[in-house]
Amino acid sequence: MFKLVLRLFVYVVVVLPVLQVNCKTADKNVGGHYTSKDKVTGHAHKKERPCDICPRQGKCVPKVQCPAHVRPHSYNPECHLETVGLLGVCCFTGSGHAAESELKFRAAASVTADDVKSAHHQSRQKFEQWMSRADKLLQHKDVVINETAPSFAHHLSVMTLDKRADTLGRGGLLNLFAAQELKSRQAISDDQLSLGLTEHTDGPFCPPPIPCSTPASRYRSIGGECNNPVHPSWGAIHTGYERLLPPDYSDGTWAMRASTIGLPLPSARTVSERLILDGSHQSPTLNLMFMQFGQFIAHDTTAGVMFTIGNGSAISCCSGDGQAFLPIELQHWACAPITADPNDDFYGQFHHQCLNFLRTQLAPASDCSVGYAKQMNGATHFPDLSHLYGNSEEKVSQLRAPGGVLNTFNDFGRELPPLTDRKECLASKDGAACFESGDSHGNQIISLTVLHTIWTREHNRVARALARLNPGWGEDTIFMETRRILQAEYQHIIYNEFLPLLIGRKLIQAFNLSPSPVYSQLGSYDPNVNPSLTAEFATAAMRFGHSVVDSNIEIPDAKTGGVYETISIPEVMFQPSRLRLKQFLDRLLTGLAYQSMQTVDPFVTEGLTRYLFHGGNPFGLDLASINIQRGRDYGVRSYNEYRRLIGLEPYVDFKQFPPSAAQRLSSVYTSPEDIDLWVGGLLEEEVEGGVVGPTFASILADQFLRIKRGDRYFYEHGPEVNPGAFTPSQLAEIKKVTMSRIICDNRDGIELFAQPPNAFLRGNLPGNEAVPCESLLIPSMDLSRFKEI
Repeated sequence: MFKLVLRLFVYVVVVLPVLQVNCKTADKNVGGHYTSKDKVTGHAHKKERPCDICPRQGKCVPKVQCPAHVRPHSYNPECHLETVGLLGVCCFTGSGHAAESELKFRAAASVTADDVKSAHHQSRQKFEQWMSRADKLLQHKDVVINETAPSFAHHLSVMTLDKRADTLGRGGLLNLFAAQELKSRQAISDDQLSLGLTEHTDGPFCPPPIPCSTPASRYRSIGGECNNPVHPSWGAIHTGYERLLPPDYSDGTWAMRASTIGLPLPSARTVSERLILDGSHQSPTLNLMFMQFGQFIAHDTTAGVMFTIGNGSAISCCSGDGQAFLPIELQHWACAPITADPNDDFYGQFHHQCLNFLRTQLAPASDCSVGYAKQMNGATHFPDLSHLYGNSEEKVSQLRAPGGVLNTFNDFGRELPPLTDRKECLASKDGAACFESGDSHGNQIISLTVLHTIWTREHNRVARALARLNPGWGEDTIFMETRRILQAEYQHIIYNEFLPLLIGRKLIQAFNLSPSPVYSQLGSYDPNVNPSLTAEFATAAMRFGHSVVDSNIEIPDAKTGGVYETISIPEVMFQPSRLRLKQFLDRLLTGLAYQSMQTVDPFVTEGLTRYLFHGGNPFGLDLASINIQRGRDYGVRSYNEYRRLIGLEPYVDFKQFPPSAAQRLSSVYTSPEDIDLWVGGLLEEEVEGGVVGPTFASILADQFLRIKRGDRYFYEHGPEVNPGAFTPSQLAEIKKVTMSRIICDNRDGIELFAQPPNAFLRGNLPGNEAVPCESLLIPSMDLSRFKEI
């Protein structure tokens, strides 16, 4: 008996850990580098058996969540994720960029008091020079965009009227200039900059401190502040985008990325013209509602704030309508115009050689530290319907109406979003409509305006029901409780319906993104996780949606079952007046349910690459060029770097791509290491059960997990985490809500009486045929659970 016990003891204490770990801690490998200038072939773990249990209390995570694993001399053995068939890495550094050795042996601060004093002085001096130069530029009429130009419509869709952005943007520049001065004095190194190890230096500008109430508010703040009381700026409006990998600025701080041989990258327009073609490849399962809801999410969470001149005027970098570049002495510092070849297939006929492009305003770090440029987000980083309610108290007050409801335009008994005084819509004749929203995007395309309409109606529907159930509530309580419920409905639709179709069930499981039976699992919230959006998400992965836009929107005819009219996309940009036609909203909602979206591939409709915001002009903007240039503006690294990050082998030869893509890629890029992330992501085959390739899917999964784990007010978090947690019975009702229920409850009901149960799958797919809106297949939320006892 004693021998048996001894054998069991030896097995459990000695043998079992060896069998479970299967990792050799001495077998330290060297991964890839962040810099694409180095000739590396990627992060190559030795083919040892993956760990079942990570050594040294490491955590097994998907590779995208451990950026340090691609740093030189990192030790991150592969391990088995809980999801069968997927491998992760043992991570010891969290989501930080530095490897263990770099954190452990980090050099002591080398910045002296004299260095800091000089940096502050030089920063302020440079800032004053730049501001003075901008004031002088206003004397030249060519520096301000003509209001009839397509670029002016683009300006309207990205502009902000919030004065806080300008103040913080100037502070971001001051701190950037200080970092550049310290770098020139060799007081901080390139590695310290790229890894964010410069917090020991104080910048010349500090953002105002954010006061947080105690106890915490039951409701998430309007601007996203105080979600995390220890880090009150995380996820808030006017803060910077975070990074999966350090930026690739050619000067280490803000200059746009260069090629592997040090020359400028090919023009974004040249890349677009040769690689991003017009073509139609319809999705076999997903509809245009999926596409439109994706844009709705993107506008809610990301809104780059552009530099302006004078009192918010749009800056031009081109002369005439784009025939030439403004002389360099007349170009604003934020100008990064895109070159169009004189023989360009489209712009060449208009003699356009200059496509206007402005860089994004910078955000200062909340701790005043200096470092590389971080671009400013003009929205909260949370999916919180900020584009419905606004991001400031002033905007919310403007949108609210008495009784806790949202203000609307009563169009002969139909509720539409309120009319706006902003002159952004193209039609201004009698009867034309231009609508207000919580952001600057509401009129951008009419299908987006429809989503703003039904969510506005949903707020008012819920608010009126709550007022009847709780007659003692004041209008502020009604408004905030309704907003809290709608934010939960919206988040549930994202995580329960949208994401599984976007990235596939396998990654949903690997990243633990599925809704829980009741509350999220204990430990799902982590106060050390920053929920802010990454630059890679905002400039590339979430812009997959530009590939799935169809060139036309088909409006069905309920009587004949055919097509009533076909509308080209440019016809309904900043032209939402069709919503005033009595049957149009129902017809468009029906059309979005049945019309296929396009697949994710390097094909984008000419409506976006030639005629975007064209207005009355025979030409418009090229959205593909803007996407490519925006990635470079943000310092997003090359496509290969993100393949390494997620554990895929990088491309070392263009011949590794399919022949058609290889020939076109080699005609514009010098090396596969130069390929822009957005372009490379569109070239990938979709993941199992999803619509995007593995690189985009990993970036998207990582971001939505950051939001779930770093958002204290996430709808599923229980009362031990969320100050505004729902009761179990209330949460159960919220989890009944689907996008189809939102549509059914807020349609006009003139021609739309039935709806496919899954709003994002085509309505003619077997198993998703339309059912009456009253059907139990489209369950309703019982609002009586929200009656205060």
